[in-house]
Amino acid sequence: MEFSVRPEVKIFYPTAIFGSLTINNQQNMKTHPDIEQAKRLIEEKIRETYPDPEEDLIIQSYAGYFDKWEKTYPIEFQINSIKKGRSFPQVSTHVDCMFMAELENRVLTSGHDRDMIQGRLVYDLADDGEEYVKLNGNNQVLVKNDVILKDDDGVLASVLFGPAARTSINGETVNPLYFAWCPVGIDRETVNEHLSTITKFSKLVYGENIESVRHII
Repeated sequence: MEFSVRPEVKIFYPTAIFGSLTINNQQNMKTHPDIEQAKRLIEEKIRETYPDPEEDLIIQSYAGYFDKWEKTYPIEFQINSIKKGRSFPQVSTHVDCMFMAELENRVLTSGHDRDMIQGRLVYDLADDGEEYVKLNGNNQVLVKNDVILKDDDGVLASVLFGPAARTSINGETVNPLYFAWCPVGIDRETVNEHLSTITKFSKLVYGENIESVRHII
């Protein structure tokens, strides 16, 4: 699914890059043995070969964005947790493929049900007082100039606070839609590789011939 970026976003964040990936016509499942095996391999890689997050250039690019609002980049927290012995959660195949790629590449990603999107998609800057309902059901007030994604019904997600509940991936999702959020310091090649990684993990579940559509701007 294509999207646009308001000029104000690129003025405020001139190096911003955003990508999307849709996997078409694949029923979500609770789990899959090949995904669970792949999780163990990524956990081992994180514990044995990953640098500490403060030495990781991709994480530090995001950290610079989050630091402006005195927040911690969530991928940094998650990698540190795995380094300390925690394991990947098990949510569903569509969500797990995203989360595995997110930690492998350290690129912030949100997952949505494409069939719940209403109208056009556009990246924008948040205004003070804008609100949306997060995955946990809580209402979230946005902060000015955080990067957000909207459709015709309102906010779908923000960099600082994550995706909205109304378009979240669920047990009935057959067309998962993933967004790579790179407001600062990430190059196009990294975004493209990240979307390829999500596709790679999806193929473990759904086979080599899955249909996918990619868009980067």
